[in-house]
Amino acid sequence: MKAVYVGRHVLLPAQERGVRELGLEVVKKIENLPDGAELNKLINDLKNEGIQAVITIALPPHLLASLSKAFRVFVFEMRSSTVPTINDAEKWVAEAPERRTYLPGRPGEPVRIMEFIGINETKVVIESRRVWTA
Repeated sequence: MKAVYVGRHVLLPAQERGVRELGLEVVKKIENLPDGAELNKLINDLKNEGIQAVITIALPPHLLASLSKAFRVFVFEMRSSTVPTINDAEKWVAEAPERRTYLPGRPGEPVRIMEFIGINETKVVIESRRVWTA
């Protein structure tokens, strides 16, 4: 199944394996999604290219809802924590580099560590009703 990956990060080896074993083929990468009419145009263009699925790590709910209307949506589930130093993060990643990574923070901030847990197929539907009007 042809898929687009929405994200800035390089996939971890375990993520690539999971995508492949699910029968997904990433044929395009998009770092940032537009909003509004531009998003609708992008969705139509992707459908015309034969894209059937979207793979991502995290997106705002309104974007997931828009994508869920047009495609199967797969989200990488990541467990996240922090460690005090880059050295701690590198040591932790070295224990399982195929599924672990880290994002350095600003100087003096903790380092965010993340471990890939699995892939979830996700459908987001937003229901809205006005409860107060100005």
